[in-house]
Formats: sequence, structure tokens, C-alpha cells
Amino acid sequence: MKHASGAILLSMKTGNICLQFRSDSVKHSRTWSFWGGKSEPGEKAVDTLLREVEEEIGFLPMIGKIIPLHTYTSKDENFAYYTYVITIPHEIHPKVNHETAGYCWTSLQSFPTPLHFGAKIVLLNKNVCNKIKQIYETQKDTLILNNFAEKIAVNK
Repeated sequence: MKHASGAILLSMKTGNICLQFRSDSVKHSRTWSFWGGKSEPGEKAVDTLLREVEEEIGFLPMIGKIIPLHTYTSKDENFAYYTYVITIPHEIHPKVNHETAGYCWTSLQSFPTPLHFGAKIVLLNKNVCNKIKQIYETQKDTLILNNFAEKIAVNK
């Protein structure tokens, strides 16, 4: 089975998510989507995720957690798309490549349009959005405490 992986970057400082605006040089151009892409032969889904995020935003951000969120499987079961939430400390500024015409940080209450059909499946699902909100609510204090602990260690 062929597969691809995509990331919803979730800022633990703001609770906002980062979406990619696909360029004219890729399929489904001029739509808002997740950061990610197709796997290479023998590549695991999470390895695809990390490789694609680094390729598309120009660097690998400081990651708190990688949390599986949603799996889409085609009707013929020949393709699967794995969506993950990647928690990061704060909103970043991607150094985009040719696949990306832009990006935005947005709340879960208001998305830019048009959404890529895969992003629609995930972001228009109330249960999935509630899971993202739950991830933020349960992880934000942990990340803040971790950062606080690092500051204490530096100041000693």
C-alpha cells in the first residue's frame, strides 16, 4: 500500500495551527493543506512525516510531541494518508520551498479557504478538532513547565 503523511503544527504558546498554501507547481494547487507528502519505498509513516516537514518548512522545528490524529484510507485500500499533530513551543516562520506559495497560523475556529480535500476531511470533523483542542489543553502546561525547568537550569 502506498502512503503519505501530513503534519498539523500546533503552537503550544497560542493554540494556533500552521497550514501550508500549495503552490502552482504541485497537485491540488492553491489550496490550504497540511505539511507533508508521499513516502519513499520502505519508509515508515513517521519518517516520511519528519522528512517532508523538514523539506517543506526548511528546517525541523523543536518538537514537543508527535501525536497520531487521523488516518484516511482510500476506498480501494491502495493508499493511506496519516495525519499527525506536531506540538511545537511557539509559532515559527517556515522557509518555504517551491511546493509552497505561503503559510498561515490560524485558530481551529476559522480556516482559510479553499481547503485541500484531505484537510477538509480532518478539519471539518468536529471530533478531530476537539482532539486537537484536547492535545493543546493537556500539553500546554507540560511544555511551559519543561521550558521553565530549562530556564532554571540555565540560571544556576
